Amino acid sequence: MSEFNAFLKTQNDIDAVNAISAFLAFKDIPQASSPPVDLVIHAGNAILETAQAACKTALEANCPLLFSGGIGHSTTLLVETVRAETLLPETHLEDRSEAEIFGTLASEVWKFPREKLILETRSTNCGENATFTKIRLTELGLEPRTAILFQDPAMQLRTFVTFQKVWQDASCTTVFYSCPTFIPHLEMRDGIVTYAAGLPSGLWSPERFMSLIMGEIPRLRDDENGYGPRGRRFIPHVEIPSEIEVAYQHVHELLKNHGNAKDRVLT
Repeated sequence: MSEFNAFLKTQNDIDAVNAISAFLAFKDIPQASSPPVDLVIHAGNAILETAQAACKTALEANCPLLFSGGIGHSTTLLVETVRAETLLPETHLEDRSEAEIFGTLASEVWKFPREKLILETRSTNCGENATFTKIRLTELGLEPRTAILFQDPAMQLRTFVTFQKVWQDASCTTVFYSCPTFIPHLEMRDGIVTYAAGLPSGLWSPERFMSLIMGEIPRLRDDENGYGPRGRRFIPHVEIPSEIEVAYQHVHELLKNHGNAKDRVLT
């Protein structure tokens, strides 16, 4: 039986998780009347679907694609996924940054032109994704007016506001768009709680998914413990709707005694 069933028992439990997930997978994409896209940025994670979508978007926009990601907490999972899919030889995986792995996938597997690839290979967290991306673009003399961000959907909102924060004092004004490749959604089928049909394969383990989404809400809060202006000042103020706080508290109670999920939620 799915590990989700260890945490989630009722439809109300599932609805609470789905509400949090949808809130985090913030979507703000260019409209037909928007200026042309100058740059697509993909922040490192372990979900291949996000990088492939970033490639497709950059191809359609005929613009550069920047992969941001060093060797961090998602790298091992990314390597395992690429290895399981037999997409790259082992020599392209050993001691490689997430940006290097995705860059190789983009050019060798998804046929993205090498000359339009930019790699940022030092960052190990969301804040560094933004900071080191800005430094890399400055080194190249690039000042994008518009950029679309791709990230793990559970971190899409935080990535979006972090990039806005880092760029607020930039010499150029960059308009960022947020493009979650999909919105994680759970459903109950034959008494088993699982990912909804139609989502990509190779998603997070249930425990990892729960720990990710539950770890995001405290970070987004603008209080002494959060990442907002009244806390660590990593991000601007984010308004968390009351219904999301209610959903968070509901799921928080469900996870109090469950291993790694509990550890991430309560720290």
